[in-house]
Amino acid sequence: MRLCPSFLLLLLPFMATAQLVDDFSDGDFTDDPAWTGDAALFTVNAAQQLQLNDVAAGQAQLRTPLVLSTLDDTEWRLWARQNFAPSGSNYGRVYLVSDQADLTGPLNGYFLQLGEAGSADAVELFRQSGTTTVSVCRATDGQIAGSFAIGLRVVRDAAGLWQIYVDPAGGNNYALQATGTDALHTTSAWFGLRCTYTASNADRFHFDDIYAGPVIVDTTPPVVVSATAISATQIDVLFSEAVDPATVQNTDNYGLQPFQSISNAVVDGTDPALAHLTPAFPLANGQTYMLQVSAVQDLAGNAMGTSGPHPIVFVVPDVPAYGDVVINEFMADPSPVVQLPDAEYVEFFNATADKHFDLDGWRFTTNSAQAMLPAVVLGPGEHLVCVNNGQLAQFEGVPGVVGWSLSNTALINAGTTLTLEAPGEVPIDVVAYAITWYGDDAKDDGGWSLERIDPYAPCSDASNWTASTDPSGGTPGVQNAVFDDTPDTAPPVMMAVQVASPMEVMLVFSEGLDTGTVAEAGYAFDPPLDVAAVDPVPPAHDRVRITLGTALQPGVVHTVLVEGLADCSGNPMAPSEADFALPEAIAPMDIVINEVLYDPVGSGSDFVELFNRSQKVLSLGGLQLANENSAGEIGTYRTITADPVVLMPGAYILLATSTADIADRYPQGLVDRFLLMSLPPYNNGSGTVVLAAADSTVIDLLRYDDDMHFGLIAKPEGTSLERVDPHRPTQDATNWHSAAQHAGRATPGFINSQYAPAPAPQGEMTIEPAIFSPDNDGHQDLLTVAYRFQQPGFVGTMRVFDIAGREVRRLLDNELLGTGGAVSWDGLMDDGGKARMGPYIVHFEVFDLAGHVEAYRKTVTLAHRLN
Repeated sequence: MRLCPSFLLLLLPFMATAQLVDDFSDGDFTDDPAWTGDAALFTVNAAQQLQLNDVAAGQAQLRTPLVLSTLDDTEWRLWARQNFAPSGSNYGRVYLVSDQADLTGPLNGYFLQLGEAGSADAVELFRQSGTTTVSVCRATDGQIAGSFAIGLRVVRDAAGLWQIYVDPAGGNNYALQATGTDALHTTSAWFGLRCTYTASNADRFHFDDIYAGPVIVDTTPPVVVSATAISATQIDVLFSEAVDPATVQNTDNYGLQPFQSISNAVVDGTDPALAHLTPAFPLANGQTYMLQVSAVQDLAGNAMGTSGPHPIVFVVPDVPAYGDVVINEFMADPSPVVQLPDAEYVEFFNATADKHFDLDGWRFTTNSAQAMLPAVVLGPGEHLVCVNNGQLAQFEGVPGVVGWSLSNTALINAGTTLTLEAPGEVPIDVVAYAITWYGDDAKDDGGWSLERIDPYAPCSDASNWTASTDPSGGTPGVQNAVFDDTPDTAPPVMMAVQVASPMEVMLVFSEGLDTGTVAEAGYAFDPPLDVAAVDPVPPAHDRVRITLGTALQPGVVHTVLVEGLADCSGNPMAPSEADFALPEAIAPMDIVINEVLYDPVGSGSDFVELFNRSQKVLSLGGLQLANENSAGEIGTYRTITADPVVLMPGAYILLATSTADIADRYPQGLVDRFLLMSLPPYNNGSGTVVLAAADSTVIDLLRYDDDMHFGLIAKPEGTSLERVDPHRPTQDATNWHSAAQHAGRATPGFINSQYAPAPAPQGEMTIEPAIFSPDNDGHQDLLTVAYRFQQPGFVGTMRVFDIAGREVRRLLDNELLGTGGAVSWDGLMDDGGKARMGPYIVHFEVFDLAGHVEAYRKTVTLAHRLN
């Protein structure tokens, strides 16, 4: 906050004799004037305000010399902000007068106290004599009971009369709130600030625009700030300062054209700068009027000249329908701050072309709180930004911003349902958001708003929302940074069928549906099922709940055919069908980790692909992904989905924090098999991917590192690690390989480019293919050696020799074997080099503790592409 230019002009005649003027605009409080005391605990912040900057509970003080031989006709002004609810342990004191430098010891003087125990906190003036304090006068109770930023003016006249003026909005539009007489102390040596605080409030005191000296004589007349038609019978005129009631109430000081006059005028009972005018005749709807104001005086007797004409438009509010006003943007998680204030806000937008809405009585609700919208008229194409009353001052300069009583923690970071209703519980808009709507791992951590892409579209689901792209973190009061009103011409897609219970099936679609088509659509099941009810699922309406009259039976796969649906924009969906069944219990390794992208390009999203290798129909509902810390402990559990998402036998599902990013970078991916979730962190270089049940039982676990990639890939960034055979052990390093380059360096949602099932053993050792070409093109890149024994207990060594009998690669080295298994060779030698073209011999030697020794050998051919 800065002293306004007119205020500085008022100060000029007194600068030579004024004892104290400091607005901290030089960024320094140690010189001109010099503040001393606990200087290490204060700073001048980026807004050029003096701010407490401690980290622990305590008391802190600053003082500066203020030598006054008399207090007669003296004035003090300052701006103060305490960003917390005051208490007996958290309050500020402003020592207007002190004969001692130490403000914590005995002294003679006067101080303002900002905060107290209880909820009646008020600005109160005290006299202090030694250690005894006596109240002189007290301003409005409860005015500073919460976070506040106020302007203060205190005047003491020659008779010892003290007057406290307050501007609750934090400006210098002061109104007299308290008076009291005390003339015991008559001189001053110091002015000071003292803060008492707990650790949580150790940096939440702010001070600015301090003045102490002779009473400032106001010579500037008031000006008209705004003129607004509140109703057909009331015009509000806001002046730049408090005005004299006698001149405001003189109706001859107003002119209203066309063909109108003012029949009555009064000053507002709360705001002395606001006048309420009554026109002689009711204003006509839609008519533009011109108001002139003259001869109105301020409280110092300064009279204004003629001001205006000021245009005034009166409108009769329209009756709202659903979607006329939309929830257009909101900041659910403001911390860590990007550039906007550390405060939640909600922005509303009038999406109509010609309607005006009076928001008086409109209600906004979340799952945990509600607030009434202010009584303002929202015109076509206008924005309204609502913030907590205690944080309104932080949004100075934001267009269309108003305060409301919604708490600053009502918007749950991870997601909740937001509802806007007109009087009579008339629904206007509903948004059920989730943290996945950000589509960005970094932005969902805080500081970025969620913005509606097309406020004119009737859809309010995830497809019409994303994180703001504005550098400040959001666009309150102006058009959204992500705004795009390109008409939706894409039809909806049936994404999945979920089975919530034997009697309930949920159809999931890519976007919100036209609810009128849901009941009229056709739903056919094979084998047949009786349908008891069909209902769209609010608020997004991107799901259809089908209640069955026939219970599903385990192991029976059904197909549903859906016809006749349309999205909320009216685009018809082509007939679609999908398979589903009642899910069965999941055992370890029923679902396996099949492909992992842990080192994406730049700021791209990681992904984890799962594969149902069982013959069972399984549900992802409640399953979790996790990782391991450096001590090998599993943690950072993230639920994949709370929905009963069905995974059929042999089906793939890809999980990513930003499925849009994966679809953009890997266009070959099958997006209908993508599922949005907040992944745990997976480090580049090495890490652990854990798939766990709802009770944290491990289903599959992969410890990966860069060495598992194809050795000739210098940089694995952007290349996924693919499982070679889902039926081989997860921790077999030879069972993983880099995705083929020609396949786009990843195969999100479909069969891996390096998929090579181990051949069925014929005898004790089988090799396939006999000719392989390890060039990472996805075709016969790996040689797979399978083995089988009639009894357990064998220890084996498997080596590869070139035609000259030289060992080039050791695949197994005295390892205890099972009765069956497989090993893969990627064509690289033990030293990391690429083996030459030609024949090679795979030699496999095994023995058991009984002394039985067996040796097997097979010849293979390694080929390379000829350029």
